[in-house]
Amino acid sequence: MIRVLIVSRSPSMRAGIQALLTVRSDMSVVGAIADTNLDVTPPLGGFDVVLLDGAASLQVETIAALAGDGPGIVLLGPDPSELASIAALAGRAWSYLPREATDEQLWSAVHAVANGLIAIDEELAHHLLAPAAREPGPFGGSPQEALTSREREVLDLVARGLANKMIAQELSISEHTVKFHVAAILGKLGAASRTEAVHLAMRRGLLAL
Repeated sequence: MIRVLIVSRSPSMRAGIQALLTVRSDMSVVGAIADTNLDVTPPLGGFDVVLLDGAASLQVETIAALAGDGPGIVLLGPDPSELASIAALAGRAWSYLPREATDEQLWSAVHAVANGLIAIDEELAHHLLAPAAREPGPFGGSPQEALTSREREVLDLVARGLANKMIAQELSISEHTVKFHVAAILGKLGAASRTEAVHLAMRRGLLAL
C-alpha cells in the first residue's frame, strides 16, 4: 500500500486529488494539508509520497526539509520555469506533472516515485534535468553509474528506432512508464532529444556501435 500525503492550498483540489487516489486499492491518503500551514507544520512522517499541488520553489524546499530523507515528492502543476530549486530534490525520488496530466499519469507518477524513480514528462526532461546534468552538482556523476538496467534496456530500444508504444510492448510495461524512463535517460545524459541521447550514449560506451 502506497501512503500519500496531499499538500494543496485549495480545499477543492485536496478533495479532488484524494478522491482520485482513493479509488485505487494500492494507494491510501494519510493526510491532506494546506501549503499555507507548512511553516508551522512539524517534521512529517508516516507516508511514502508527498503530492504537492501548485508547488513554487520555496514550497519544494520546505517540503523536502520537512519530509526528511525518505518520502518521494510528486509536483503537480507549476510552470517548469518556476522550479528554481530542483537541487532541493537531489537524492530522493520525485516526479513532475502538468495540471493537464491524466488520471493514469498521476497514478503512474505516484507508483514511480514510491519505487524510487524520477518520473517526468518526456518533453519537460530537457528543461528540468539537462542543464543540471551538464554541470557538476547533485545530478552529476558517471552516466554509466546513473543509468539503471531498465533505462539501459529502454535506451537500446530507442537506439533501434522504436517508438514509445513499441518499447512498451517489447518490455511489457505501460507507455507512460516508457516516457518516464526516456525522460530520466535524457536528463542523466544531458541530452535535449532522443537522437542526441543515442549519440552521447555511443560516445560514452553505453551502446554498441
